[in-house]
Amino acid sequence: MSFPTGITNINNFAPELPVQAAEDLLSTPMFNLIHSFGVDLHHAEAYIGKTTRMSRFERLSTDGGQLDGSGIDPASEVPTRTDIDATMEIYAKSIVTNEQVVLYENSKTLSKFTALLGQWLREKEDLLMRDLFASSVSYINCTGGTNGDQPSNLSLNDINNIETILLNNDARTMLVSIDAMDKFSTGPTRDSFIALASTSLTNDLQRVQGVLLKNAYPSQEGLRPEEYCSISRFRFFVSSKGAKTPGISQLGRTVYTIPMYGLEAAAKIEQNSYTAVIGYRPPWVVSSVAQNSQLYAKFAIARAITNQNWISGLNTTTLTPS
Repeated sequence: MSFPTGITNINNFAPELPVQAAEDLLSTPMFNLIHSFGVDLHHAEAYIGKTTRMSRFERLSTDGGQLDGSGIDPASEVPTRTDIDATMEIYAKSIVTNEQVVLYENSKTLSKFTALLGQWLREKEDLLMRDLFASSVSYINCTGGTNGDQPSNLSLNDINNIETILLNNDARTMLVSIDAMDKFSTGPTRDSFIALASTSLTNDLQRVQGVLLKNAYPSQEGLRPEEYCSISRFRFFVSSKGAKTPGISQLGRTVYTIPMYGLEAAAKIEQNSYTAVIGYRPPWVVSSVAQNSQLYAKFAIARAITNQNWISGLNTTTLTPS
């Protein structure tokens, strides 16, 4: 049987029914949090000021000191103390939610909003550490690449130059070696410093002479998912938020910054009782007619490079334009 035109159906008239939500919300992407790897963590007491001072004594001179039998004591030395100050900063984010969202949306929405604030807190902290590295470290331009740019793309010589700088400054490695095993297509790693790079550099890292990709390590035990490879005495960790500045190379390409460091090169200070505060303000507090509630997150952090001699890094471009 045929029907005349003008029949109301689901193709020309949407039913007055809500869209049915799936049982679970989809995952929210989160970038790799790499910029606190190997960084010293300190805690500051509350109510005693916003500046934390970290101190170290420099080594004593090794000149002289011989007792020559004359009875005269060698000259004494006053130790030199170096102070590094870091000032606490507070950051916050909130989500104000109308009551109709709670009434009509997925029942897990508020729980997801809370999780989003927790994710924001971790990501914001990571980016603050990234920016500290980008603004407070002396970087060297790569020159050993073949792309004809300044800085050039990565090369083994560039990486080895940073290794030499750190070793000459008595920097200490952070990651212990992974010994060779009788496994096909694997190789050992050495005691290593840390290097932090953008995911945009992964193709170039693979091209560096002597690179050992993570899946070729003799053992995968204890490795972090953010680790990508080992080159010389550096283990490289990657993030889509690795530091970069568009359009500043000689050929107008993006320049990527790779901090490379050893133990006690940088520090992060967390405020006791304020490391991660996530709270809820009900509608009768936020809104005059009790229709809007607020979720919020706050944290306090101080950051500092604690030894410039134990951190360096490279400015680099990619082999192919980016």
